[in-house]
Amino acid sequence: MLRTKFTGLLLLILTYGFSQSEDIEVKKLDINNELDHFAARVVGEKIYFSHNLTTKRGRPIKDKYDGFIYIMYEAPLSEDGEIKNEKPVEKTELGRFNMSSATFSNDGKYMYFTTNHIDKGENKLKGVETYNLQIQRAEYVEGKGWTNFETLPFCDPNHNFAHPALSPDGSTLYFIADVKGTKGKSDLYKVSVSNHKAYGEITPLGETINSSRTEIFPFVSSDNKLYFTSNRRGGKGGLDIYVYDLESEDEGQVPVSLDEPINSKGDDFSFFLNDDLTTGYLSSRRYRGEGGDDLYYFSGYK
Repeated sequence: MLRTKFTGLLLLILTYGFSQSEDIEVKKLDINNELDHFAARVVGEKIYFSHNLTTKRGRPIKDKYDGFIYIMYEAPLSEDGEIKNEKPVEKTELGRFNMSSATFSNDGKYMYFTTNHIDKGENKLKGVETYNLQIQRAEYVEGKGWTNFETLPFCDPNHNFAHPALSPDGSTLYFIADVKGTKGKSDLYKVSVSNHKAYGEITPLGETINSSRTEIFPFVSSDNKLYFTSNRRGGKGGLDIYVYDLESEDEGQVPVSLDEPINSKGDDFSFFLNDDLTTGYLSSRRYRGEGGDDLYYFSGYK
């Protein structure tokens, strides 16, 4: 899910600043199978992740455009990072609609997630009408589950908006979109958030962050570093995870591809780092996976 010229000194500084420990361990989780498991996010004592919506026989359900339909699952946290006793999230909305790639407020009361527009929009690449992606916000109400679903006001049905990620203080929402002016297939954008009720104007991220290729799955860690996925030139595989320090005043800063074993020769995406800044989850289609998108737990990150 671009090579830039800079001095050898700057390269040394950036590489040192985001270096990976040789002690880092990446573990494939037991929950993985031939279906998709991805976009894990920890909130309080729970972990949420995206998974195929399936039939009673366990077969993945597709929409009429031959795309998979996803739903959010939750499970209690475990000390070893494994995901056990998972169940679909409780929600008041009925029907089968896509629900994936979520982000949550620190108190767990608000969730932003990727779904589809109800109304058809234009597909700019294929010249047909499709149900493009949008971002919705839901509120958790005790005894009811997730309710009060609202589409964010800037989500135009003629464009895709997806993969929301809240900043640590909850004041900014990062996401991807393919609106007019996008450099690649999708770019990273941000918007201000006021009490999870009002939103500012969407703004593209810097020229060095967005490339002529595809940027997806943003995440902002507790130390205000932006992690995202891109298939830009010069990567280690198809999709790689990159990091960019949002607090740096260096105007020449460029995103840095994370070292192995976080990135691999396969597709690596949807990075999540716990508040301890040493453990977390990533999604991957790497060698010796289970056939779909798999979840991995890592420790020893520095």
